Amino acid sequence: MFFSTTGGPFVVPYQSSFVLFVHYHPPGGQTMRLLHTKKLTLETPTGVRPYAILSHRWLADCEEISFQDLQHTQVPPGEGSHDNYAEPTFPSNIQTKQGFAKFREACKHASRAGLEYIWIDTCCIDKTSSAELSEAINSMFAWYQDSAVCYVYLHDVGDDGNLQSALETADWFQRGWTLQELIAPDNVYFFNKDWIKIGSKATFAPILNKITRIRQDILLGNPCKPSIAEKMSWAAGRKTQKIEDRAYSLMGLFGIHMPIIYGEGVKAFRRLQLEIMKSSDDQTIFAWHDSLAHPNSVRNRGLLASSPDVFSWTSPVVTIDHSHFINSLLRIAGRSSPFRDLPRGYSILNDGIHITLPMKRVGDGWLAVLRCKREDQEFPYGIYLKERPGCDDFLRTSPTKLQTLESADLYGLAPRTIRIVVDHHILPTINRRHFFTFQSTDPVWEHCGYYVCPKPGDRHDVDQGGGYQVLDPDTRIELSDNVQCGCVYSQGPRGEVTVLLIGIEHHRPWIHLLTNADLYRYVKLRDFGIEPNLADLLSPLVVSPPTSPQSDSTSPLALSSPRSLSLSTTSSGTNNHIFPRRHSTAPYAAQLRGGGTGCPVCSIIQNYSIDMNDIKNRRIDFVIETMSDKQIEVDIRKGQVRVSEAALEVDYIITVAVAVPELEF
Repeated sequence: MFFSTTGGPFVVPYQSSFVLFVHYHPPGGQTMRLLHTKKLTLETPTGVRPYAILSHRWLADCEEISFQDLQHTQVPPGEGSHDNYAEPTFPSNIQTKQGFAKFREACKHASRAGLEYIWIDTCCIDKTSSAELSEAINSMFAWYQDSAVCYVYLHDVGDDGNLQSALETADWFQRGWTLQELIAPDNVYFFNKDWIKIGSKATFAPILNKITRIRQDILLGNPCKPSIAEKMSWAAGRKTQKIEDRAYSLMGLFGIHMPIIYGEGVKAFRRLQLEIMKSSDDQTIFAWHDSLAHPNSVRNRGLLASSPDVFSWTSPVVTIDHSHFINSLLRIAGRSSPFRDLPRGYSILNDGIHITLPMKRVGDGWLAVLRCKREDQEFPYGIYLKERPGCDDFLRTSPTKLQTLESADLYGLAPRTIRIVVDHHILPTINRRHFFTFQSTDPVWEHCGYYVCPKPGDRHDVDQGGGYQVLDPDTRIELSDNVQCGCVYSQGPRGEVTVLLIGIEHHRPWIHLLTNADLYRYVKLRDFGIEPNLADLLSPLVVSPPTSPQSDSTSPLALSSPRSLSLSTTSSGTNNHIFPRRHSTAPYAAQLRGGGTGCPVCSIIQNYSIDMNDIKNRRIDFVIETMSDKQIEVDIRKGQVRVSEAALEVDYIITVAVAVPELEF
């Protein structure tokens, strides 16, 4: 027999054993919607009820059971006792969702454990309400902390092979939100993909310590007060679907509440740090350092970290007791030094962080000593600061250096009250790489090649730009500040040559199309495996229409129209676009001067009197060329953008479409 906390004894049969119910205080004082484990309906209990809570890796939103889905639950009338509920039913479109089985199994396990309610984040929050979502995110840590039990469902862990190895590679341990879901609850049970219980937070503590770098004392709930830097290090490398959630998922760990503003991006992590600093004088929040591979590793920075990743440590960073810190400084500087009155805290104002630190000149900067150290380290950490030109405030410089100090480094220090910039906004120095890819299936682009040119318009060795290259369907042409222009050659099915100049100016692309009959002089047609008929190439591209439908099917005019050769759609016959058109042959009738020698790009620019500055400044991104037998339309747009540790890569898609006029018989 067991006794409830309300005073009356009760007995609960459960597989020949008993369950003790313990009533919990309302989590965080917030309204909490719970899911009934048998009726599978959402309720808001008037009294305090014990509940289970689910932690899992989300599927696609459309595959999870949502708040809206549960509005369609059909619950038959109860039969017999109040605990005897008939099986509820759902519409078929809900039952076929991938997340339905997970939803049902979680409810079944909670019900078998004698728990009437469970909380599941996918369906217990109406995410269409921004106010409710914000309240839930701010209350989430407390909700997990006050749960009777937390079920962790590992969808990618089976019952075969090495369990520890499977846990180490489980996706659940790589996500941002699951960090608080591991730490907050007292009782955490792990289930594999078949919903078989495989262990608990307590039994897995040594393995979890290895996977998460969280000390076993913390996992087991032993008295322990980790520093800000240590908590941040737990989140290093974890991923969230939205960048703001990297900050929001850490609020509970630090006891922080703040507005949820999706769309603010990395500013969310800055806000988190500022909120933490309002209630703590723990200087480990400044004990971060960038990796050498970080794109901004040599820049002057503000005092705050850019993400949790820069707090990655092999040994915990701990605070130094304030009195012990002062005594250490006094032993070196002497008892009469001003360190005796070194203030403990700091203040955050709209112009920066006002703080007093032990400092000394080092080269053209300053070494500032922080009141923290690595756990296995004798002396504190130091960071480097630099005065901002023309101002009386400081920036953090050399952000890859978090200096492990020795006793000699502490000589010559003096307390100095300064103002350090929170954020430092300058133009990004990250390298940019621009790639151009083509979309076209028209025969006019079957035989293609290209050159790149580092100095368009000047005379230089053609090999400086890499020389002639074959343009395949999968080719990505890379241009940068050092390679400023590309020249794409195409030889069509009748020998006609088309040239497209492409380039980048102030991170914006431009295009320029040339379709003159004598452009063959610049193209290595033999590289295409073609022996050109020079007489045909020099003559105007005028072709008489066939006299019957039985004309040669390979002739461009015999092909069906319109012929849209990419994602663009072009009209046949007379062009009705509102964009300006120009005939390509008229403006470029200048006599050739040594065509084909040196860099082809520069030869074309010089011999056609092309004003490169004018082209770059106008940054044309759409061109229509109208000829006697066809119309060519070219446009360029931004494609995928990828940010890596080394560079910002931007893809541009060049679309080429050819329209042939309708034939009249």
